Amino acid sequence: MDVSIRDLQTHYASLSREALLEIDPDHLTPVARGVYLQELNSRGLQPGAVEIVEEDVVYEDQGDEVEVFEIEEDWLEHATIAVSYWGNLHSDEARKAELARDILTEAGIPCEISAIEPDPEDTQARYEYRVLVPDSLNLRAMSVLDQQIFNDEVEADWRAHFGMLTDGQLYALRPEVTCAGMLDRVARLKRAYEDEVARRQEGGDVQG
Repeated sequence: MDVSIRDLQTHYASLSREALLEIDPDHLTPVARGVYLQELNSRGLQPGAVEIVEEDVVYEDQGDEVEVFEIEEDWLEHATIAVSYWGNLHSDEARKAELARDILTEAGIPCEISAIEPDPEDTQARYEYRVLVPDSLNLRAMSVLDQQIFNDEVEADWRAHFGMLTDGQLYALRPEVTCAGMLDRVARLKRAYEDEVARRQEGGDVQG
């Protein structure tokens, strides 16, 4: 029996949080998985999470990681640009924006594409394709896009660069030095997050 998207939406919407979280998305068809993830997003949940409710804040316990997601119905009014592309209608850039949107949707992150019309002074008549996500999920969205799109491109550039080096130049490189800037950025992000958590806990300023 064929099941429509509306049937899937109705079914998942009727499930309790516990029943919804018990579903393994890997066992669903691509269409069903997309509808399932949309339902999770509408409730601020993530697949496979164990829900703990405390003072009206939903925490998702995923082993060592605990994240809080608050996605407002009107999130588009305060959306953040996860990535943007410039190009003509039906260009490769437009397709790249669609790919980014599909990847984020598959990852369970609400997103929309906003096409900004060309500036009258732009002789190339290029549109700006903005992939918008909730502000609270911007870092997660950029991380997903890095893993699924941009890191492949960076790796290809690295391989091309290393291939052009002489033996002496290649062997002189040290990964711990070459990667120092990236590792420092990761450390700074973690430190900024931990400092903010500590500040709120010390001041009792925990936002629900």
